[in-house]
Amino acid sequence: MKLLSEEIKGKKWPFVAVGIIGGLLLILMIIGTFFDYQIAHAMQAEPRGFLYYGFGMTFEMIGFLPAILVNVSLFAVLSVYSTKKGWKIAHHVFTAIMLAGAIFCAVFWTLDNHGHGVSRRIAGPIVAALGIALSFPVIIFFKKFDEDKLKKLIYVLAIAAVLGSLANAVSGIMQQLWGRYRFYQITENGMPYTPWYNPMGRSGTAQSRHGSTSFPSMHATSAASTIALVLAAWVLNLKKSTKIIFLAITLSIYFLVPLSRMVLGWHFLTDVVFSMTIGLLAFIAAIFIIDKGFGKKFKKFLANEKLNQEVIENGN
Repeated sequence: MKLLSEEIKGKKWPFVAVGIIGGLLLILMIIGTFFDYQIAHAMQAEPRGFLYYGFGMTFEMIGFLPAILVNVSLFAVLSVYSTKKGWKIAHHVFTAIMLAGAIFCAVFWTLDNHGHGVSRRIAGPIVAALGIALSFPVIIFFKKFDEDKLKKLIYVLAIAAVLGSLANAVSGIMQQLWGRYRFYQITENGMPYTPWYNPMGRSGTAQSRHGSTSFPSMHATSAASTIALVLAAWVLNLKKSTKIIFLAITLSIYFLVPLSRMVLGWHFLTDVVFSMTIGLLAFIAAIFIIDKGFGKKFKKFLANEKLNQEVIENGN
């Protein structure tokens, strides 16, 4: 199997796809730059009904999920792979890390969202609990995979984990530096509106509830982790119908989670579009960071050991 950076080299369609999405994001960013407040106002679901509580809150919860599932799945696959290789200590270590990570998310989100809007108080704990509940079923699911597929999944999930870490780190730092007030804070609390290109710095962050600021959107950034589905379909060479389903799920979450943030009044168009761009760039960077830093080791790791052994034996 070739590394993804090698697969992409010389092919036009990956660059065309990224170019189309990037071009769309650029157009939306330009529109938002001039009409951010008007669009945010038009997006508000008043009176609050299905659009707010059904669509908005549902996709807010889904926005939490990709990052959890990527990390839970990574350590689940490592745990199963260790079992197949007979590495008992490694198996227990990876299983413990997987559970510890899910529990940390449950505790962190429960505490972090205390005092936030009802949707966030509900969304955080529910999705974190789902992460914990899914841990062992995920392990059971991956047990049916052979070693070759498990190794490919480790490669894919490692890229996705780097993607998530890069994107969320950038978004988190920028939120603290920008200090932009959220739309609902402007309409409900009388805070001033500022365009995305005019950062308020720490002063805006300090006055914003819980230090939470609008630009960029962490949910929209996290939603980009679903790109792992496309990578998995690619490296596992799944059938075409499955690839189409995975692509549809990825694009749906990538675009609908940001839209839900606007419906709830937590973000402006430029907030979510900028975050989607961060996610797209992090996806590209993650492939080359993984391949550049661990390329030779991954190629050796991904090599079919049984096949190599048979070639050696037949040659002798």
